[in-house]
Amino acid sequence: MGVISGALPQLEVAFDLSQRQQEMVVSFLYLGGGLGAAAGGTLCDMAGRRWCILFTDVVFIVGATILCLSQNLTEILVGRVVVGFAVAVSGIADVSYLHEIAPPEWRGSIVSVNEACISLGFLLAYLAGYVLSKDGIQDGWRIMFGLSAIIAIIQFIGMWGMPESPVWLRLKGRHRESMHVLRSIHGDMPVSSFIADHHDDVSQEKKTDVIARKKSDEVNSTSSSRLNIQLPDPNMESGSFTPYHSINDDASNKPSNDGRGTLARPVMIAYTDNSRSEHGFVGRLYEQWSRAIQIHHRQMYIALFLSVAQQLCGQTNVLNYAPHIFSDIGLASQSSLGSTLLIGVVKFITTVLVIWKIEYIGRRNLLLGGMTVITISLALLVFDFAGIENGSDGEVNDDANDDANDDDEVNAALKQSVGKEVMAVIGVMGIVLGYSASFGPLTWLLTSELFPTDIRGRALGISTIVTYLCASLVSSTFLTSQEKFGIAMPFATYGIITAIGTVFVYLAVPDTGGKNTEEIRQDLDQMWWWDSSSNSRQTVAARRRGETGQYV
Repeated sequence: MGVISGALPQLEVAFDLSQRQQEMVVSFLYLGGGLGAAAGGTLCDMAGRRWCILFTDVVFIVGATILCLSQNLTEILVGRVVVGFAVAVSGIADVSYLHEIAPPEWRGSIVSVNEACISLGFLLAYLAGYVLSKDGIQDGWRIMFGLSAIIAIIQFIGMWGMPESPVWLRLKGRHRESMHVLRSIHGDMPVSSFIADHHDDVSQEKKTDVIARKKSDEVNSTSSSRLNIQLPDPNMESGSFTPYHSINDDASNKPSNDGRGTLARPVMIAYTDNSRSEHGFVGRLYEQWSRAIQIHHRQMYIALFLSVAQQLCGQTNVLNYAPHIFSDIGLASQSSLGSTLLIGVVKFITTVLVIWKIEYIGRRNLLLGGMTVITISLALLVFDFAGIENGSDGEVNDDANDDANDDDEVNAALKQSVGKEVMAVIGVMGIVLGYSASFGPLTWLLTSELFPTDIRGRALGISTIVTYLCASLVSSTFLTSQEKFGIAMPFATYGIITAIGTVFVYLAVPDTGGKNTEEIRQDLDQMWWWDSSSNSRQTVAARRRGETGQYV
């Protein structure tokens, strides 16, 4: 993804691209990402995490080959769409896979390794752009795109020998395979806590799903449903489940509970409802999503907020248009590429440090701190670029030198120019640092932790769709908005949005570290934003009635 920053200036010369065409080259990757995200969630849930990753490696290699051999703008755009499709599906599968193989106490760090690898990829791409953009190197952009295919080949080879997600296998009823995979990953370490953690997520989801269905049936009065409750077989060697007892919809037959409104023993609740089979696939799919929205509406709002806010903070444009941004302040071409390389270093180091300390600092604290840094950095850029006309590329400094009548005025103009360059670099680095400490590792980690196993892939898919659509929007309007409204205007817009988002995080987003989905729901109940919502209170009351046994 980061290769476009170094390749874009060369593509501009090679194909005589206008500003609008440059925006298309950047944004078409995100359009492809939107398409990939639309299919990726369902594909990930149906085919499995491992096979999705292998599939996307092949698609990425095809896209990179198209880019490397392109002879015109159309072929460049097609290649960008194909690569974007692969990147989006891979992002969904990667996060799901890492989440489901990681033990609970290391999950935050392990899932965040995905972002560290992305950051390393950006650093390598910026390094390649810096080296291949020097004078005398012909068609350096082709080499940049070709190198990205090599990375995909390496991942394909490494992933071929990896097992499937044990959680996905268990969800599909392949319990023996799941236990075998767990032992191959964790060795002789006990896996009981790992099983209990994910089993609890699934149990709580099934239980809440029953509540929602029961409520719907009471309203429509058209269902003759039956609940089948199963307890785990004491013989966990096979991971199988045996029936315990069944409960009709009649309220006189209730499961026992421990007095706290929760079932005394772990349960798997299977729901059978033959009355809905007549609706067909589309009808069942619609009902599944309707129930998911009803049950997890707060989690969905947070996931969508993270998907939108991480793009509207401006970091995407900083990465893609870094040489252009630095040239606006007067830096020479090679100096701009050198500063871009520094961006990759900052991004990678920050991400590694966050992974190291994420469990200690906490997700919520990192998110709030990172967004605050982004807001301050955007304010610096607004102040720095205010008054500079688009396309000046340091002409203000030249004019100052031409109009200077003595050495003092020349020195003052030079100092002002250097000061603006330093402030621009600090502002850009601050955006990258803040993003790498917050949205970068936390958007997908929080999204994966907010949702239970059986809808995690689809939830990540929707979040990814929104992410890429927003990325396409901001990257396709950056240069033209600077031309129409001034260089500082996009940064001012991003700053306002990020400042508002910081307030939302403070009021609405809990820390999800080391918690299952039910514990996260309880924390959401305590957040001011949701506690003040009358709709939320009604939902909480309905859920609490269900937990005390009033739903059967």
